[in-house]
Amino acid sequence: MKRQKRLTKRERKAQDGEHHHEHQHIHCIACGRHIEPEEFSAYPATAKILACQHGSKFPTCSACVGASQRLLDEHDRSGQPVQSASAWH
Repeated sequence: MKRQKRLTKRERKAQDGEHHHEHQHIHCIACGRHIEPEEFSAYPATAKILACQHGSKFPTCSACVGASQRLLDEHDRSGQPVQSASAWH
């Protein structure tokens, strides 16, 4: 008798339609501060999106743009993952 295929955890969650984390969770790559999505469109904007040479996009606080750009420049030079700060709220 052949066993029935079991669903993976991800497939079961998708089938149940459960969403435990409804909102986006965005953190600055330089300082780790939690950024609300509205901060990108505020006037004046208090958060920005920077892109590396590969086209990947990274969030940053307006106050940390210089430090974030240095992190992305190092990433572009070395090919290593971006050394982002630990997240905090």
